[in-house]
Amino acid sequence: MTPDQIIATVLALLTAEPADKAFPVITAGGAMAEYPVTVEACPRPLPAAEVEGKTLICGRIDVPENHDKPDGPRIALSFAVLKAHTQSPAPDPLIYLHGGPGGGAVRDLAGIVVPIFEGHRARRDVVTFDQRAAGISSDMVTCFSTFEDSIVDLFQPATLGNKMEEIFAKCTGELKNNGRDLSAYNTVQNAKDVRAVMQALGYGTYNIYGISYGTKLALEVMRSAPEGVRSVVIDSVFPPNARAYDTNILPVQEGVQQVINQCAADTACAAAFPDLESTIQRVAVKLAKNPIPAARGRPEINVAALIKLFEDRNAFGHWPNTTGHIPLIVTEWDRGETGTYDLLSSGASARAADGGEMLKPFADKMAPDQTVIARMLLEGATAAKRDEMFKGYALASLSDSLAKSARDVTSLAKRLDKMMTDAMVATRSKEEMLRFASAYAALAHQTPERATLRALIVDHLSAADIDPTLALLDQLTDGDVAEVFAAVSKEARTLYKPIVDMLDLMVVACTEDIPFNTRETMQQVVDGLKFKFLAKSDNVDGSIYDLCPYIPPALPFPGFHDAVTSDIPTLVLYGFNDTQTSTEEALLAAEGLSRATALGFPEAGHAALVFSQCAKDIGLAFVERPGDALATDCIDMLRPKFILPKD
Repeated sequence: MTPDQIIATVLALLTAEPADKAFPVITAGGAMAEYPVTVEACPRPLPAAEVEGKTLICGRIDVPENHDKPDGPRIALSFAVLKAHTQSPAPDPLIYLHGGPGGGAVRDLAGIVVPIFEGHRARRDVVTFDQRAAGISSDMVTCFSTFEDSIVDLFQPATLGNKMEEIFAKCTGELKNNGRDLSAYNTVQNAKDVRAVMQALGYGTYNIYGISYGTKLALEVMRSAPEGVRSVVIDSVFPPNARAYDTNILPVQEGVQQVINQCAADTACAAAFPDLESTIQRVAVKLAKNPIPAARGRPEINVAALIKLFEDRNAFGHWPNTTGHIPLIVTEWDRGETGTYDLLSSGASARAADGGEMLKPFADKMAPDQTVIARMLLEGATAAKRDEMFKGYALASLSDSLAKSARDVTSLAKRLDKMMTDAMVATRSKEEMLRFASAYAALAHQTPERATLRALIVDHLSAADIDPTLALLDQLTDGDVAEVFAAVSKEARTLYKPIVDMLDLMVVACTEDIPFNTRETMQQVVDGLKFKFLAKSDNVDGSIYDLCPYIPPALPFPGFHDAVTSDIPTLVLYGFNDTQTSTEEALLAAEGLSRATALGFPEAGHAALVFSQCAKDIGLAFVERPGDALATDCIDMLRPKFILPKD
């Protein structure tokens, strides 16, 4: 972030023009009367250097619960638009379709959406929305009464699993009693939502970037609602014709095989570890019988640790170059040694190199004065990067503080919340505290009103605490009252999250993927594993088959599980370390797409573009010119660097 950008952002925060100048279509209620748009505050923290109402805007789009019944019940989808960094943007924005089912994107603007799609904003707007039954939009299928009644269980996550079926049954019953048509929460209706969102925001043509479940949704848009779609990128692919729940363990097995294949293709690795597959199989048997004992301040090394060694590469930010260490680690484990694993797991190998270390490979090519200058530049760049991060935090903090001032929020909101909870904990019994917790959590879905807080205080606090607490309540501004409700909502949703996430996924998966997937088929897949030790992976999970009976299957249309065919230009990306979606599924999806290019990325897990600038650049180039050949040389640079035994 340049000094000019920082100055411009601070001034924009202090003197921001009304949003109707930056987003005239949205602030006017949208471009389509069928899908009215309302503006809402964006979730905090905002991304650094973003100014709400000028560079980004958030809100809700009202759509039918069932697009085939436009006069029926309506639902509101949460959205965000991030403006292009140009006065002459391309007319076709990029819409990001998040994963799940469930998930969400609008709450993750700062952590996910902006960092990974910022490059696209040089030329075009970036749009995202929380799909039906996902993220901020998930309130439509959130059973608040059930959660309030289950508050004791929610406070005990260690035993929550034992009550999950009971809570799930009550929850789905509550939703049906509230008139929700659970059969409308499927990928086809989601696809029609995508079209409605883009039409409501005033975009005639657009590009799609889908990740994980977002790829299944993107493929369905190509099939069921393709109008206006210019190009599609599907990353970490989950196609409708894949039995993904039955085969959930196969991506992990693919990841193990990829390590073996990459080592075999590397001359030095193949020579050092000529029979890596047999070593892995042998180590699994040894660890199952005799784990390497806990020592060195670390837990024992068992089969779970072996599985974790492969699976943890799926997540960005884990130990770098784990793949390159695996052959040596398992070879040492075969001998009962742990040196390389200890080094990797301690984080020592992840320490960022300083300028001197970065220059070591070039030491014999530079004169002393050149080395000094190069080191100064590298260390200066490292410091600038750290400074950039702190500036981002400061801008986000300023933006949040100004937003609270605009809403007339003072410090009294936090004082009231603390006074209520302190009074309850200090003076009441366990049963009374739980009743208070249930009533307190109920604020999460109620309209912010002072009278509601007054009733909570009078009904649940002791006589000695009521008057001083009410006196403080009377001092709160209307903005403070809204802030109390917002804080309660945030806390309650954190408590509800395990069940909400499960419900958000199940309401889609059970409707359209059961009985296409069955427990019997899943077990057949597990029984047929080449690497038998993977049967102990957490990816072997049959909970979906236990919970789906509470949500009857309702296939969106006959042939929903057929392969999608389309001539829309499509880029198919997959990571060799992905343990959630597989290479096989990506190539399966590409078969029906006549203008598809499929690319695999070494050292990339789930969501390939997150792991390298190479994947980001290729995706960016494709969206810019979907019909052109892609430069993919950078993929070769991502191959793992294998650590070899010392002579």
